[in-house]
Amino acid sequence: MYVNRARLRELRTARQWSQEQLATLSGLNLRTIQRLESGTKISKESLQALAAVFEVPAESLLQRDTKTSESALLAMRDGATRSLEFTGNTSRIDFWWFALGVLILLAFGTLLSRFLGMLPLQIVSLVVLVPWIAACTRRLRDAGLSPWWQLMSFVPVAGILLLLYLLTYPTEAGNKG
Repeated sequence: MYVNRARLRELRTARQWSQEQLATLSGLNLRTIQRLESGTKISKESLQALAAVFEVPAESLLQRDTKTSESALLAMRDGATRSLEFTGNTSRIDFWWFALGVLILLAFGTLLSRFLGMLPLQIVSLVVLVPWIAACTRRLRDAGLSPWWQLMSFVPVAGILLLLYLLTYPTEAGNKG
């Protein structure tokens, strides 16, 4: 569960409380309040403590994510439209939605190849190759790593696993925004 940081900050500032005052009133650590206002996960205990202090339902403090399927399709579309763009960054979640789209295309190519021979799979593989490399380049740059790490994928098994691990790194602090 993620806290709705805007709602939390709004409730705190409406009462003209500092973060320190909110920490004291809720019985939470000041650092916890700071992390929560930056949008991190919240425990049930912390959620209940804040809901009690603000006298609001606990659910009203949670972030609502009702557009997951829409954001997934937008991320896949964005990855496809930026398929030849090696500059810029791609966030971790957008990259992995795009990776899912690539995986679906490869599965579809595999399915077609069962009936039509290997040609459909080979065509699909070639079509997704450059967009995949471009997306990996942008993702590695977003994580603060060199895109040259992609060369590790030429090392059988361990290199691919290492590259996949590097692609899970969070966004570097300077790249947010």
